[in-house]
Amino acid sequence: MDEGMEVMASNLSPVALVTGAARGIGRAIADRLLERGYQIALHYWDVPDQAAEWVDHAREGGRNAWLLTGDLTVPSTPIQLVDEALALGGRLDLVVNNAGRTILHPFLEMDHDSLDFLYRLNFLAPYLISQRAAQWMVQHRIRGNLVQITSVHYQRVTDQDSAYGAMRAASVRAMESMAYELAPHGIRVNAIAPGRILTPFLAEGADPDRLQEIDAAMPLKRSGTPEDIAEAVAWLVSPQASYVTGITLRIDGGFNLSMPTARIGGAQTFI
Repeated sequence: MDEGMEVMASNLSPVALVTGAARGIGRAIADRLLERGYQIALHYWDVPDQAAEWVDHAREGGRNAWLLTGDLTVPSTPIQLVDEALALGGRLDLVVNNAGRTILHPFLEMDHDSLDFLYRLNFLAPYLISQRAAQWMVQHRIRGNLVQITSVHYQRVTDQDSAYGAMRAASVRAMESMAYELAPHGIRVNAIAPGRILTPFLAEGADPDRLQEIDAAMPLKRSGTPEDIAEAVAWLVSPQASYVTGITLRIDGGFNLSMPTARIGGAQTFI
């Protein structure tokens, strides 16, 4: 290990690094982990005001929280991010790789820049962050957790997702190998695959009638919330899930249970 990894795990309060946590799912995860007693290293890239507001609020409540930023598509940023979290918190017990972006293009029109962006942000960055964090956990005998927020697109083919879905699938497959290799060290690695989650970003400017129509089409008759994902993360990293590793937990309101249908003979028919 190089000098940047030589940080003693002297602080007994657990530290969590959550990426892409200024708003939406990441912010809800940070909220829930803060309630569970974690110190939070909160990473953001855009919306700095919202990220700073969250950290200030956490500190006003007497909790330790730190603000980290960086473009995760830059190859050096993931390792720097972990090292900064270690320097600030003195230890690292949990990483939640939440940062990600969706770009949907028809396969025949997918451009190289978009493909490279999806690879760097949705696969390479969480891989490198997990690797760096796990190296430190192994060195300091921390039985920590790594959580990858992926998407139901890792498994379900939808329109124009040849690149995005492939990166999400790759992150799940990498997670499974990480879980296998890190299990002897007591480090658990899992993924959560959200379906349709109504984040503030998704809701902004949306047609309310369209939202209701989509909700009605869901098996549970509603879209998910960021808090639904946060609760799942809190459970996965808790002692109650101490025998769980290498899984991908779908939080999708039954979305993936739906089968394709077509109008055959004048009626909707499963195919």
